Amino acid sequence: MIRFFSTERGAHAIRRFLEVDGHRQKVRIEASTYRESASTGMSQPATHIFSDLERVPPPILGEIAKSWDTLDAAGGHRLLNHPVRTLRRYELLRTLYEAGMNQFNAYRLDEVRRPSRYPVFIRRENEHDGAVSRMLMNPEEYDRELEAIHRLPVARDNLLAVEFCDTRDAQGIVRKYGAAIVGGEIKPFHLYVARKPIVKHSTDAIVNEETAAEELNYFEKNPHEEALREIFAMARIDYGRIDYGFRKGRLQVWEINTNPYWIVDSEPDPLRVELLERRSQWLAQAFVRIDTN
Repeated sequence: MIRFFSTERGAHAIRRFLEVDGHRQKVRIEASTYRESASTGMSQPATHIFSDLERVPPPILGEIAKSWDTLDAAGGHRLLNHPVRTLRRYELLRTLYEAGMNQFNAYRLDEVRRPSRYPVFIRRENEHDGAVSRMLMNPEEYDRELEAIHRLPVARDNLLAVEFCDTRDAQGIVRKYGAAIVGGEIKPFHLYVARKPIVKHSTDAIVNEETAAEELNYFEKNPHEEALREIFAMARIDYGRIDYGFRKGRLQVWEINTNPYWIVDSEPDPLRVELLERRSQWLAQAFVRIDTN
């Protein structure tokens, strides 16, 4: 059995997956929330996936870590994404920047450091909804945005200023890559080709025969697996999806979501149907491979 934990707010991701793709699953997958202790009622070995960690307040992470320790001491359980050791967004972005991998930096709004280059945008640290501000082109615009935020009932320690990393090629095209990790397996999940400077969803993408073939080739070839494995290991993340692009040939990580939507295309373009079908088949098999039974 696989027991999947998330916050109450984030539970819809796995529930939607089971609703749409549950018929494919060869193992039992049980969706739970952190309101229930992960070690409650677990007399039989199981695989436990601790997801949605970005949204969990630090004090509760400590309580969840105690459940992890109980399960680990009991033996026989497989545990993915340690609640405390796993890097969350700010820590991940800072680590990748300091390691010389990412070419852009991130700043909490409540810290003394200020952006060293522009443009920047503001985003929420614990959400996956992208920018919550327009592009801020210089220190003066940044200061005005901070003043506006100060007047709002918003906790500044949950907001990040992120330097914009322009990944457009000579033709103005952006490629946003997404790859999944399930246990030790890494597999391409999507490739969105777009003309927007920031790409979030499949609806942002250009879909034609050429881009569909490129996306399917990305899925088949898994060309960045070695580099992604190093990043997942650095982040100590065993389950989730990494979103990234390339700037001047160098891989740039936007985030790793520990509670990704596996079902994101309610009305997929016919040109992407083969990719989506093969992706679903791989994911079902990957869950079989991490099952403890």
